[in-house]
Amino acid sequence: MPEMVYWACGHGFVHPLITPRPMLDFLQGKSIVFDCAAIGAMPANLDSSGIFFRLHAYLGSTVSFLWRMTSVRYESLWPLVSALVGGYASGCFVLVRLFFTRWFAIAGAIVLSLSPVMLSMVPYFRDFAKAPFFIWALVFLIMAVRAKGSRLSLLWAGFAGLAVGIGFGFRSDIIILLPIGIVGLTVGLGPKAWGARIAATAIFITSALLFASPILKAGKGGSFGTLVMQGLSDPFQTYLDLGSAPYSFGSRYSDELVLSSVAADLRTDDRDWDTREGQLGHSISQAVSRSDSYVVSWLPYFAGDFATQALKSAAWVIVFPELVAPGRLGQDPGVPVRAAPNIVRATNPLYDRLAHPWMAAVCAVGFIVFFWRVAVRTPREAFTLFLMFGALLTYPVVQFSIRHVFHLEFVWVLAVLSFLRFPFEWSKLRKVMPGFLITVIVTGLLVISVRVGMTLYQDQSLRHQLNALLSEPREAVDLVKKPVTNEMATFGLPLPSKYRALVEGAADSMTPRLGEQGLQWDVRAAADRMLLTFGGESCQPGAAKISFQYAKREGIWQPLDHAIIVPLPKERGIYSTVLIPAFYRPTQYLSGVSIPSEYSSCLVKAERVIGQTGLPVILEAVLLPDWRERSLHRAFGGFSLSLNR
Repeated sequence: MPEMVYWACGHGFVHPLITPRPMLDFLQGKSIVFDCAAIGAMPANLDSSGIFFRLHAYLGSTVSFLWRMTSVRYESLWPLVSALVGGYASGCFVLVRLFFTRWFAIAGAIVLSLSPVMLSMVPYFRDFAKAPFFIWALVFLIMAVRAKGSRLSLLWAGFAGLAVGIGFGFRSDIIILLPIGIVGLTVGLGPKAWGARIAATAIFITSALLFASPILKAGKGGSFGTLVMQGLSDPFQTYLDLGSAPYSFGSRYSDELVLSSVAADLRTDDRDWDTREGQLGHSISQAVSRSDSYVVSWLPYFAGDFATQALKSAAWVIVFPELVAPGRLGQDPGVPVRAAPNIVRATNPLYDRLAHPWMAAVCAVGFIVFFWRVAVRTPREAFTLFLMFGALLTYPVVQFSIRHVFHLEFVWVLAVLSFLRFPFEWSKLRKVMPGFLITVIVTGLLVISVRVGMTLYQDQSLRHQLNALLSEPREAVDLVKKPVTNEMATFGLPLPSKYRALVEGAADSMTPRLGEQGLQWDVRAAADRMLLTFGGESCQPGAAKISFQYAKREGIWQPLDHAIIVPLPKERGIYSTVLIPAFYRPTQYLSGVSIPSEYSSCLVKAERVIGQTGLPVILEAVLLPDWRERSLHRAFGGFSLSLNR
């Protein structure tokens, strides 16, 4: 957000077409101080504030003000950092205090405030900044539900909306509390309090939208779809410890891969795609803005996986100490975990000792006891909190990463404190035990039934879609075998003539130099669905690592080269089929396939699918001869404490 620096230096909230290198180095953290004199004569290519700044208007404006009052250096941000960290700590205390005595609340707040996970997020300030607003909005919503009078309900609902609206200007994630708050206020205020229920909900919505209006006017839309696609990629599936599947949404967490996929699918039937793409710094690509409807068109085919991933996300947050076990560090697709400054790393040994299966059992039991304790006070509040917490725990399904769930760390603390209080409150708890246990069993069976139903639907619908794809017309692709090098046999793939103009044309926004300017505003890509057939009489059985190479021009950003393991048939005369996307972009295109030389005779043919399909082009799959009899979904998996494999 160069606007912050320009305003701090007295030039207004303006965005340059090309950010000066000294300013770019400062904004990327390569230098910690910026001298306004380095701007020199104001460039003529300045324009109004860019979309990225408008989407983080409150964060950007606060930072600009601090730099203007002091100097343009990161050390000058200590008042803002301190205020938000303090807001998070005090919010955690109040949140725990809503359910426990003062000393338990103090203990819980200390654990949360000194957590090496939370403190590791502070340097990633845009992600951390949402945490205090998130916690306080949740506190105000619970207080609104508990309020004895309608006036207090309206007051707390207004404060909750204010926290959501202002927090939205720091980080957009917090907007998830808008629908969650509506559900909480609608269900939690009692069956006869229709007037208070409607008024509190209206004030909450109005307050949230009013304070969020400057950001909503930025006009961003559709990015949810691209986030879902990234969240379905292999790194996130591995981090969640889900079961394997014969298909993949990409071997890496890559903006270029996902945006290229959306653009390639939508651009095929849209001749005006290129002319409608955006302007640097002031708009976003259609690959982002149209991604919501695009993903909705095919996501039902993977409904079972989405349900499984949502439930697994919730389970990992509940057993949070297991999620950040030493053996899992470095595997998060997002940011480093438990990498806080040295002064607070003394808390790391505590988390090391908690990373045991018995702790997971304590958290799981304590989570149930938490609602049990609330049910003693009022069943309606327990049901309301169950709905709110259920949504909070499952929404990270979009992209499960510590930077998206660290602010939910309070869940395991509430669970453990509830577990510790259980023996001392047994006399109260047993009074509601029959009804509560029936509710727990019914709820559990309902959740399991929904997940099983969605999984069965996915098996059927995905099998139908893959059969339809394999039935589409195909076109043979000539494979040019190259000399064997490093015990690998490489087959060259020719560049189709219809993509030559795109590949040899001007680069789009997905290059390192242009990508530094902010959100992607121009994405141009095409893709073919390729089918590779492996097997034959001369093919020896085994598991071959097949590598896909992309020819690259200067200025490459995120290479699309990758490799997959293909099990080769044990019986002669039967074949395995591999479905892969072949992308064609201004900076790279699929140019070759490499196979270990001992398996070089196994590649029988390569074909290009000509017909259309309902499946996204990003999907790749390894279809064994009996794939139609196999499950086509991911299993729930386990809770491995080590992913270093």
